[in-house]
Amino acid sequence: MENYIFKSTSENDTKEFAKEFASKTKKGDIIVLSGDLGSGKTKFTEGFLSYFGLEEEISSPTFTIVNEYHKNDINIFHFDVYRLEDSTEFYEMRW
Repeated sequence: MENYIFKSTSENDTKEFAKEFASKTKKGDIIVLSGDLGSGKTKFTEGFLSYFGLEEEISSPTFTIVNEYHKNDINIFHFDVYRLEDSTEFYEMRW
């Protein structure tokens, strides 16, 4: 398992990094973004999805917990667990 630390200076930097990062991922990879509200997690996701041609479909799943994106045989699940009390709630939803 690899850890990456990337310090961005703009939304565009974040999206470009995420797009390049997406090009190096493979099916089954799990990417965890951790940060405060407004730290750029959704901008990263926008860039990541743009690699797959899905950038127009992005929305933050804060109120839905999860957004699903599908393209050909690629399935991307974008979770926002900010509102969950603890990990048991996540598992109770069968994720």
